[in-house]
Amino acid sequence: MLHRHWSTAMSTRFSLVVESPKSESQGIRSLAEEIFDEIRRLESLLSRFIEDSDVSRINRLQHGESTIVSPETWRCLTKAVEAARLTRGHFNVAYASATNPCGYMEPPFSLLTRPLRVRSETERLKIDLGGIGKGFALECIAAPWLRSYGYSHALLGADTSTILAMNPPEHPGWPVVIDGHDRERTVFLNNTSISCSGTQVRGNHIYHPVRVAFAVERHRVWVMTPSPTFADAFSTAAMTMTPDELAELPCDVFS
Repeated sequence: MLHRHWSTAMSTRFSLVVESPKSESQGIRSLAEEIFDEIRRLESLLSRFIEDSDVSRINRLQHGESTIVSPETWRCLTKAVEAARLTRGHFNVAYASATNPCGYMEPPFSLLTRPLRVRSETERLKIDLGGIGKGFALECIAAPWLRSYGYSHALLGADTSTILAMNPPEHPGWPVVIDGHDRERTVFLNNTSISCSGTQVRGNHIYHPVRVAFAVERHRVWVMTPSPTFADAFSTAAMTMTPDELAELPCDVFS
């Protein structure tokens, strides 16, 4: 039996689908509530729109100042730096900062340890995790929550933007319908993630960090990779990349 639950966080409807016997409905409902509460806790750390979040405190730093952050925020920023490297700067959570890194240049902040903290390396540091935070939230709750509770067959989603498929109950995988340019099609996901970015809903809202402008190469793109964090980041970056640049991304790309 498929158990389905939904809740809103990060301005998105998150979903949880678990395959398990009907007798476990109450336990899965309680687990879903815990999972959605955890996503909202992550939002309280990562959102630049929440005044006392880690990111808001980072964005108030002066050049050379640092602030202690949660392990989750530190890990998310670490993955964001890696995503910037893998996309040659097309994904950049610090694009609005006074120092705008391009390509392989170092970001305008440092990630320090003992304790975990972030130090500003620019006069105006502005971090925005909107292009990676939802995928990171899915990754955070997948293993420690679902697997620790003994539920291995699950489909997690941040609306239709990023989806993580774990151990499909049937071959060939969890069926997910995606909307292409001219038709819908079904893809089957097996222990992997898929993410979509596009201009159809919000218009041309994706910033091109390398060109330093709002500019995209295509209207919609899907990427597939095991990590929902990188799927989220790569789909954002893919909107601004040329076909040759897309070919170098460590993921499957299609539109």
